This record gives sequence, structure tokens and C-alpha cells, in this order.
Amino acid sequence: MDKSIVNEVVSALEAVKSYGQPGFWILLSILIVLVLVIAAVMYQRIVIKRSQTASKATQENFETIAADLRKRALEVKKQDEGLKRELEVKERKQQQVLKRSQRALKGSVSHTMLRQISKG
Repeated sequence: MDKSIVNEVVSALEAVKSYGQPGFWILLSILIVLVLVIAAVMYQRIVIKRSQTASKATQENFETIAADLRKRALEVKKQDEGLKRELEVKERKQQQVLKRSQRALKGSVSHTMLRQISKG
């Protein structure tokens, strides 16, 4: 605190004291209340500032977690798409094998029937 302010307060207290005891106590009470109000306001500002800092840190933490989850979801989606493609390829190959087997079976049946007809 500035020395001139302290000197002003002291001189004001001495002036009030010279007017009498009741005025001094009233002024002293007002000063005490004023100091308490200022202290309470400062305390509130400190508490609010700490709360905002904690809140900001929490929000940043949530944003980091959300970004990580989005990244993981994208990776899972890519894996999903890869597995779908692999499954489609396997299904196509199985269908091709099945078609070949059916053709071979038809050919075999046709050949067998022709042989029976020619014998018969």
C-alpha cells in the first residue's frame, strides 16, 4: 500500500478522534466493515479464478478425450470397411467355386446320360 494513503487514513482517524470517542468508534467500525468487504470480494475473485482455471482444464481434458475417441472411431470404421471388403471377396470366390462345381456336375451328368443313351 502507498504510504500517502496510510498517512491519510491515520490523519483522518486522528481528526475523528479529536471530535470525540463515539465518532472514532463509528469510523473505525466502518473501516473494518469496508476492509472485510474488500477481503470478501478479493476472496471471491480468487475462488472464481481458480474455478475457471479448473473448468478450463477440465474442458480441455474433455476435448482431448473427445478427439481421441473420434480418432479411434475412425480407425474402427476403417477396419470395419476392410473386413467388409475381405468378406465380399471371399463370398465372390465361394460363388465362383460353386458355379464351377455346378458346371462340372452338369457336365458330368450330361456325359453320363449321353453314355447311357448311346449304350441303350
